Amino acid sequence: MKNFECINHSNKYINLIRCHLESPRNSPQMMQIVVNITQPVSKIFVTTDIYLKHSQRLTFVYGTTFEYCEFISRNETRPNNPVAALVYNYAKHNFPQVLKPCPVFGIVNITNLCMDENMIPPFVTPGGYYANQRYHDKRNETILQYEAEFYVAVPSLFNKTMTLLNFS
Repeated sequence: MKNFECINHSNKYINLIRCHLESPRNSPQMMQIVVNITQPVSKIFVTTDIYLKHSQRLTFVYGTTFEYCEFISRNETRPNNPVAALVYNYAKHNFPQVLKPCPVFGIVNITNLCMDENMIPPFVTPGGYYANQRYHDKRNETILQYEAEFYVAVPSLFNKTMTLLNFS
């Protein structure tokens, strides 16, 4: 990951305790996000946008906005928004501690989340990407927003060949 930054947050709803990306030498990067939600939020919208980066241009790949509490409470409506279902399933698999019941309240803690090749879904093509995720209330006031810039490398042919041949 090239860059990760919390760019906007509301002191009305949250206390941002930690938000950064650690890059230790000779180890995978580790993401840290710790937020204390000080006021219960019963209607929270999640906007996720992914862009493909070409030089200095961004090409929109996909995005969605959905109401989190409604989405969590209604299992049958998940297929109606496939991007929201993808975001939900990705969070459920990689960091389930952020999926809180509604109203959302208390500490959300993502500490030492290893940013390695296992975090990239298999359908993502190699290239540079920019992602933006924003949480906001029904008045469109931002609660928390962060952005990430990352690159997906082409898997090594040598590694794939060795995996297929099962050399030990």
